[in-house]
Amino acid sequence: MSPQNFRAYGLVLATTFGLCAFSSGVLAQSSLTLDHEGLGGITAATPFDIPALRKTVPNVAWKRDVVVTEGGTQTVFRATRHGKTGYTLYGDGRGRVGAIEIVSPNVGNRFGPRVGDTYRSTRQNGQLGSCRPGSDAQSGSVVCEAAQSGNISYQFSGRWNGPDGEMPPVHILNRWTISHVFWRPDHFANVTEPFGTQDPGPAFDCSKAQGSIEDLICTSPELARLDRLLNTAYADKIASLTPRERRFLRAEQRGWVKGRNACWKSSDPHQCAMDVYNDRITELSAEHKILPGTTWIGVRIAGDAIPDDIDINMTFGTDSKITGSSGCNRFFATYSQDGRNLNIDQIGSTRRMCAELQMLAERRFLDALEHVDGWAMRNEVLVLFGTGAELTFRHQ
Repeated sequence: MSPQNFRAYGLVLATTFGLCAFSSGVLAQSSLTLDHEGLGGITAATPFDIPALRKTVPNVAWKRDVVVTEGGTQTVFRATRHGKTGYTLYGDGRGRVGAIEIVSPNVGNRFGPRVGDTYRSTRQNGQLGSCRPGSDAQSGSVVCEAAQSGNISYQFSGRWNGPDGEMPPVHILNRWTISHVFWRPDHFANVTEPFGTQDPGPAFDCSKAQGSIEDLICTSPELARLDRLLNTAYADKIASLTPRERRFLRAEQRGWVKGRNACWKSSDPHQCAMDVYNDRITELSAEHKILPGTTWIGVRIAGDAIPDDIDINMTFGTDSKITGSSGCNRFFATYSQDGRNLNIDQIGSTRRMCAELQMLAERRFLDALEHVDGWAMRNEVLVLFGTGAELTFRHQ
């Protein structure tokens, strides 16, 4: 199985086996202690077959299992005792052990945290690195990297009625406990991080990339750089918002991720991803209410360039009113903005007659303006869009 498919199935047994603990003393801590190299003699060099595993860890029963994942079927080996699973091994697709998933509190850890330990204690002891909300098979949980080893991560689980994809409040998270401990060898990181020390890759973990667009980001230094810039802009923005505004921004960001991942449908996925990244970075870096008090000069209508001698412009007032030139006449309207949604109503204008080309541009502009229901920024260019409408402006 390829490393890409390994990432795709995302350790699906994380929600399958639950907190199954071995009986006390079944797994001797002296021989089964997790460290940077692996678990109790099981390392990245260990053959992924039961005879070899029996020689390495002879005091457990090894059970072969087949699970169905998005990437197909996957064979795993479970270390069991009296029908209970202590840990599960995954292959790397090349005949060696590719990952270990621990669900028993009796399995030791050189770095301290075990199944059952609380988030509060592990955080206070300085044993956690970066944390993120779990996704897919780990949805509804929080996954944290071990502070002392990039090979180990901890999955925290508990009760919370909040939405998936968000970190619980600290007072809730403090009560959560480690439900799973994961280990992966260095060679997976080597496969999925091709940029070297001079190019650190995107803000997310490429070993957990999901889908063709995230794989593309992990192999493109340009997209990886944009992902890091976006991560910084998002962190800066959310830190400045009220709790209510943060909820809105998180929901908006999840929608943006879905839109970014839909770039696989594009004829040029790389360019599509670049465009959506640039749009989002501009939006997050700007003031939350970017439109009020700004003036814009018309550049294109439905992709067609507006001639230099035709004056189309618009000013978004701080009083929810729009004024400007529609090419021949002065026009006016009202507007309301909610995030990236934009409603323009009560459009009116003077009735002066001009040259035919000016009148044609004006009719196209006003007709498109009636259908606008959203806005976006792209490289400091404002785009108003809607069903059958696209208007492009540059800042005055």
